[in-house]
Parts: sequence; structure tokens; C-alpha cells
Amino acid sequence: MKISKQLQIQESERKVLDFFASLADSTRLNILLSIATKPKTVNQIYDFVGRDKMTLSAISHQLRQLYDLGIVDYKKNGKEKSFELSDKFCWCILKDAFKQFNNNIQIKCKKCENKR
Repeated sequence: MKISKQLQIQESERKVLDFFASLADSTRLNILLSIATKPKTVNQIYDFVGRDKMTLSAISHQLRQLYDLGIVDYKKNGKEKSFELSDKFCWCILKDAFKQFNNNIQIKCKKCENKR
């Protein structure tokens, strides 16, 4: 039983590290900021990040990684997917980090909005 608890703690630590590693990458952070206030399609995210900086395929690859980590969700409308921040996380930590460095960026936190 003690080993099981230790494995749970290690798994939680890995997930926390994966979460913060995702935020530490400038491309993934820009992707998250692009969908911080409302859902966007892959092409809209591509425009936000900058077509001259990455390929559409690279954006899709990053979105897949973020989705696999549970950081973003998507809704399918026909062939098109609209991505949004996952409501499993409290995004106030990201909003507070930007506020700390004098940038009041708009980030919707569904988790906190639902508590009000």
C-alpha cells in the first residue's frame, strides 16, 4: 500500500512538471494565449502565433501535445476543430504571472468563474 501511494505522488509530480514545461515553451505559451479568451480554430491560432514563425503542421503538433496533457480541449464542428483552454485547470496562475510582470493580459478562467 505504501508503494502505491508513492507511485501516485511520483505520477502527480510528473504531471505538474509536464504542465509547467508546456508553459515554459514560447510557442505553446503563445498558443495558449491565443485561446485565452475564446476558442479558436487551428488556422486562427496559426495567424495569432505567426505564419512566418511556424508551419501549420507544427501548430497542430503542439496542439496535440497540449491536448494529450489535458491543457486544451476542442470541439469539432464538421471537419474543423475549435480549441479552448481546459476548464480542468485554474488559469489564474497564468493571469497572475503576467500581472506580476506588468501585463494585465486577458485570460478567462472557467474554473473560477463557475465558483462565483
